[in-house]
Amino acid sequence: MINFKFKILNSEKKETGFTIVEVLVTSLIFSIIALSISAIFVQIISLQRRAIAVQKIQDNSLLSLEEMSRDIRVSRISDQESPNCTSTSITLAHPVKGTVMYRVNGGTIQVSENGGSYVDISGSDVNFTRMNFCISGSLVNDNKSPRVAIVTSVQNKAGKEILQINLQTTVTSRNVLDEF
Repeated sequence: MINFKFKILNSEKKETGFTIVEVLVTSLIFSIIALSISAIFVQIISLQRRAIAVQKIQDNSLLSLEEMSRDIRVSRISDQESPNCTSTSITLAHPVKGTVMYRVNGGTIQVSENGGSYVDISGSDVNFTRMNFCISGSLVNDNKSPRVAIVTSVQNKAGKEILQINLQTTVTSRNVLDEF
């Protein structure tokens, strides 16, 4: 039979290292910090995507509104009073393009020049859910400059979240023929 003898060397020396409780506590604290940072990161990414979607809506809709505003500024508007904003289309007598008509159809802004077919002028990324024209000063003898307020509601078509913004702009028609 073989006898094994174990010697304890330096029994007075303390053992170094971490106890299981210390390891568990530090792991718990590290996990809580990591989860908090991850949640903040996910929230920042979500806010950034939302801001990009709103920026796309604004860019697309403002481009269309600017084109309409340019045409309204130089065109003659006759007998289309709509002070309560119920008009959903507008007809302009443009000095170069002839008769120009704007409307919303199927979520896009469309324009027709000289009785031709309607052409989409809004981007494919947005959906115009509402577009109303508030027209005043278009009567023959009211001695006012025609003024058009365009009120729109626009949504994004794609994305995790559908966002909607409301835009309004007011344009005064100038009679270009009277100015020269």
